[in-house]
Amino acid sequence: MKKLLLLFVSALLILGCERKPQNQNTSSNDQPVSQPEVEVVEQAAAGEGTLPLYVLSDAFGEKFLVLNYFGGDKNPQPSEDLKHYKYVLYNGTYYPVVFKGFQLEDEANNTYRDTYYNFDNLPGWLFEMESGKLLENPVDDYDVIWDAPLLVDEQFKAENIVYALTNTPDGYPVRSDLSKALQTAFEERYGRKILDSWCCAVFGENNEYQFVNIQFKNKGTEALGVSALVKNGEIVAAIEQPAEWNEESVWRVDDGGEYGGISIDFATSKDGVLTLYTADSGPEGTLYQSYVLEGNELVPGMVSADFYQAPM
Repeated sequence: MKKLLLLFVSALLILGCERKPQNQNTSSNDQPVSQPEVEVVEQAAAGEGTLPLYVLSDAFGEKFLVLNYFGGDKNPQPSEDLKHYKYVLYNGTYYPVVFKGFQLEDEANNTYRDTYYNFDNLPGWLFEMESGKLLENPVDDYDVIWDAPLLVDEQFKAENIVYALTNTPDGYPVRSDLSKALQTAFEERYGRKILDSWCCAVFGENNEYQFVNIQFKNKGTEALGVSALVKNGEIVAAIEQPAEWNEESVWRVDDGGEYGGISIDFATSKDGVLTLYTADSGPEGTLYQSYVLEGNELVPGMVSADFYQAPM
């Protein structure tokens, strides 16, 4: 994740991009796709509480926005569900927040980027920390809050066990090489040799889980990237991302043919069901997606967001 973040911030500083309307979003390969106006909130299934929402953070993690445009409505009325949200979940820790109301768009200054530096110009439902900040003293643009916290209610907090990532001494998620046995297992599973592979996260009650990324060597023009959950050295489930090879953009715009992989922010367990909260970052933005482990499959969950963060 640190590697992706450094590349992403560098791109923000040196690249240029066309302005993009807010009622479009980006797919996982950064291609614009039409999307209707965002719902204020989505209600989960009966008895499941209020569906968590990814929110944009300001630089310090003091204010948070549920992004929303209302077609010029200067006084939108909040849904009752908005008042159910009590916490942001960030790096595996709950922080109490307070609902403040609607933040109007600053149309003159809005750059249509879902970023901390455009935070005050964006329209949306505003929440603030009850006290303190997620980050007190950011050193530079690399150090501010880039990851989207998750907005949750009391029921989510009461029912879910949260697994934060096991971090290195400098505070960043573990990044390490895969064991030879695990590399061999993946090569045998997919019938291809590995070009690059790494573990980007370790978590669980006894650190039994790993989340890993693999780029296989091409078969002709067929490229393959895989992000997978491993438990105690055994492959549990995988997210497969086949793609057509070219030298500029394969999985993400301007990735140069390198599979950046999917990172994981944290995981939860509810009634024995594991859910991963992931981020797929590229120069144009970040796709956040929950995945629920069902048997030997990682099935996309109901919680997702696509933040458009292309450089100016």
